[in-house]
Amino acid sequence: MVIADIETDLLEYADFEEVASVSRAKLFITAAKRWLILRPESASNQSSSMSIGKSSIEAMLQRAQDYVAANAETSSGGVGGVRFLGVGSYFR
Repeated sequence: MVIADIETDLLEYADFEEVASVSRAKLFITAAKRWLILRPESASNQSSSMSIGKSSIEAMLQRAQDYVAANAETSSGGVGGVRFLGVGSYFR
């Protein structure tokens, strides 16, 4: 995987809060971790003069991790489910 692909993933999944998606937040976390591991000291797209700063990615990574932690109980892998009520003694 190259930096450009990872940066594409960062942009793709950065909307995890807007779409309220824990799975997109997890994908963003993965991409951010990969970017932080593989990024060159001066991370910039060769076809653009714009660059992505390490502190920006670290801040977004923290937000994504906080989002997943706050919403883990409501995701499909969290605690929850159907509650069945029992029949009372007065039921006929």
